[in-house]
Amino acid sequence: MSFDTKAELQLHKRNRCTYEGCGKKFSSHKYAIVHQRVHEDNRPLKCPWKGCSMSFKWAWARIEHIRVHTGEKPYQCKVEGCGLSFRFVSDFSRHRRKTGHYTPA
Repeated sequence: MSFDTKAELQLHKRNRCTYEGCGKKFSSHKYAIVHQRVHEDNRPLKCPWKGCSMSFKWAWARIEHIRVHTGEKPYQCKVEGCGLSFRFVSDFSRHRRKTGHYTPA
């Protein structure tokens, strides 16, 4: 890794994002490196499904995508009489918001 200025190097060492205008701070170097994907087009996580060419910046996005292939729907509405299940947490959240199907914790 190389830096244009000494200031950029110092930010990097303090787990801060070096992109201009960002400056977010992270608890570890690992998280700072993963954050860089926000600013770049790099998609290092490939779908493992044979014949699929999709790639992703984030592990959670790849996991949700794989459900398209497997048909898994892990988010199930617990309201009695509903029984709907969803592949994506965003779809489940929309269902709960539109129907009021919230269950006490």
